[in-house]
Amino acid sequence: MTQIKIKSDKLHNIFQPILRVDSKLNTEINAYEMLMRDSSGAFPGMRFLEGLTTQLGNEQWIAISKKSLVAVLEDHPQRKVYINLEPCQMEFECVWQFLTEVHQQYGSQVAIEITERRETIHSLDYLDGEIHRLKQIGFELAIDDVCAGSNSYAFIVRQLGAIQRIKLSLLVFKDEDSETKREFVNAWLTFATKHHLDFVIEGIADKKLAKEFAGNSTILQQGFYWEKGSAEI
Repeated sequence: MTQIKIKSDKLHNIFQPILRVDSKLNTEINAYEMLMRDSSGAFPGMRFLEGLTTQLGNEQWIAISKKSLVAVLEDHPQRKVYINLEPCQMEFECVWQFLTEVHQQYGSQVAIEITERRETIHSLDYLDGEIHRLKQIGFELAIDDVCAGSNSYAFIVRQLGAIQRIKLSLLVFKDEDSETKREFVNAWLTFATKHHLDFVIEGIADKKLAKEFAGNSTILQQGFYWEKGSAEI
């Protein structure tokens, strides 16, 4: 599979594959997630996130995102990309203008993944208007890191009419034993199946984990294990 990397001098995006994996660990790329990285290849951290609470920070994010999307989508109409969107970014009209232009240019090739912020406590309806606006533009929506931070079970249930995909990170359960971790996965898998949602397991770090969740047509996988040895475009 392919991890696509688009570089600038400092901040840049990688496009991490989201995969359907059969029982023999054969893979098929379902989509990519656009992830910001610094010059060392790491997530740029709190300084970057704090920047997204400002007009200037969002203008920088937009400029980098535009360049990256052109590079990976312009000559590849079969590719699909999920853009991470922080709730705080939806306070800026420049972001809405960018998203509207993106959908007009790429249509269903670009979807939105709504992230969570652990440090913020909200009422359940805090994103109702914004999610409705994203749907009005025409985006498919995913909720990242379910059961972490603001993306609680109650919040997910409230958004069932609008979302198509949920993502569960195994990193949330890093201090739990394998049996407990599996029970959490099974619970969210059951929920996703019942409500006809795509279900992505993030944090697949080794072959053992990849094999454990392989062969289920409902489950998509994403993580470091599937990046190793991948080519760059």
